[in-house]
This record gives sequence, structure tokens and C-alpha cells, in this order.
Amino acid sequence: MKTLFEYVEQLTQKNEMRIKIACEITDEMMDKIERHLQKYDVEKVTAPSKTILQKRPMDFPNIEQAEIHIVDFTSTLPVSGDMVRNELAKLLGLPDGHIVVRGINDPREQEIEAAEQQDKDVKKEAKLDKDYSKEEAPAVKADDLSGTKYNSGLLKELKKLSDEKKKALSNPKIVKDPDVPVSEPEIGDSKTTNKASPVAKK
Repeated sequence: MKTLFEYVEQLTQKNEMRIKIACEITDEMMDKIERHLQKYDVEKVTAPSKTILQKRPMDFPNIEQAEIHIVDFTSTLPVSGDMVRNELAKLLGLPDGHIVVRGINDPREQEIEAAEQQDKDVKKEAKLDKDYSKEEAPAVKADDLSGTKYNSGLLKELKKLSDEKKKALSNPKIVKDPDVPVSEPEIGDSKTTNKASPVAKK
């Protein structure tokens, strides 16, 4: 049986709790949460923070592709995580599977934090000064898209196009009218050989 001193110590002990909600916490929802937690003699309530988008959040196995919004609070009265969860779910109109409340120092919470930190460390691992794996390597080599070799090939191609253009301009092709015989000059070729147009007869 606890002594009076132990009861008093338990009452004065601060309880750090964490609320996790699998949806965005609006300002209106936050006001309701803060007002409700006053019954537990809350000293501090943090602003909502959120995790990165997760395919299957650890605390919410039935939810896919979600950002988890987190609010921490500190109270001087004993708090039951299950009781606060049920109260907030009813207050905010949330399904039971969309809200979790537990102590920050709860072993499950520590385990989840460690796993999430490990995931972040793996994703942040720098790939500088490392060669691409065969799967990561691009299909086209860098030399085919830039550099001295690429520039030389581009200049050769441009010179080839320029030479072809000059050759075409120096030897223009004369297109003759297929309706006029080759032996006769076309109408309007010169003043001496100009023929009257059969259509323009007066």
C-alpha cells in the first residue's frame, strides 16, 4: 500500500503525454484540445507538428499514405492515455483508429521514435563521391550529352550542314515550266522574244 508521501509525490509528478492524430489538426480542433486538457491541469501544450508522408504509419496500421500530426502536453495530474484518447475522439468526431495518446516515455513511443530516426538517417545518407549502381546509372553516358567529345561532334555536324547550304546556293536549280517546250522561250523572257499571252488577247 502506498504511503501518503508517495501519493503526494505522484500528484505533483509531471506527466508528459503525446497525442497523435492521423489527419490535419485545424485551429478549431486545436482550441477544443487545449480547452479539454485544462481538466488535467495542463502546464504546456505544444503547437501541432507533423511527420513525413508515410506509406503505413507505425501507430496506424489500418491507414495508408498519411501524415501524422502530433501534439505534446504536460500535466500535473495523473493522465490515462486511453481515457484521453476516448475523450478526444468523441470531442473531435474521430474514429478510434485515427487517434493515439500515450506517454512520451512509454517504451512503445521510444521504440517508434528510434525506428523513425533510423529511417530518416538512411534517407539522408549522402551519395556524394559514390559511383552509381548498375540500376541507378543513366541509360545515356555523360560524354554523349556534353563535354569536348560532344562539342566536337556538334561542330562537325554544323560545318557539314553549312557546306551543304553553300553548295546549294552556288548551284541553284532552275525549275522550268513543264507547259512550255524547251526550244521556245517562255513568255516574258526578253523583249525580243516576248510572246503575247493567248489568254490576254483583246
